Amino acid sequence: MKLIFDFDHTLFSAKRLYFAIEEAFLKFGVEENLFQETFEKSKGNGRDYKPYRQFELIVKANPKISIKKLKKAFKKVLNKTPKFLYLDTILFLRKWQNKADFILLSYGEDKFQRGKIKASKIGKYFRKIIITKYIEKSEPFKKVPLFREKGGIIFIEDNPKALSEVKKNFPNVVTVRINRGEGKYTKEPNNPQIDFSIKNLKGLEAILNQKLILK
Repeated sequence: MKLIFDFDHTLFSAKRLYFAIEEAFLKFGVEENLFQETFEKSKGNGRDYKPYRQFELIVKANPKISIKKLKKAFKKVLNKTPKFLYLDTILFLRKWQNKADFILLSYGEDKFQRGKIKASKIGKYFRKIIITKYIEKSEPFKKVPLFREKGGIIFIEDNPKALSEVKKNFPNVVTVRINRGEGKYTKEPNNPQIDFSIKNLKGLEAILNQKLILK
């Protein structure tokens, strides 16, 4: 059995990280409006935040701000990422690591995502870590041989559209929508391609314990 986890808003509170960076930058004169504006602009035409692009945009808007200090402050916050994991994340991974193969499938800018995951210290629990530029995530399922190995697959993700696309292309994958109450998808409804909906990993554990999936 393979459990494929999304990272942001599934195992990790990207919201708390965002506010921690904002607070750290405020000490160097980066006001809230400037932080929010450059945060969004750093994404370019995509949806993935690019921190080093944001540093450049901040300094361009206010040359008095030191980019070296921003980088140092950012790294300091990044080192605190274990604190931004949801409280049930480590408990679940420890308990179930010998009962299933864990795979991490995360959307975002490669360097930043890998940096977050490494700093969070949960990489040791995962058989494989995949960073994808495809927000709907069906492409990795098509291209990565690991996903075609024998055994059931459960996909846990907060983005209902990603779950839908994977289910349409791979009907045998069990789709579990987790809604932590934060993130851009929290108010979006479930769709028919979602097999189960949970609020936290205790919900996933309850499903696994009841053997409702992968009988």
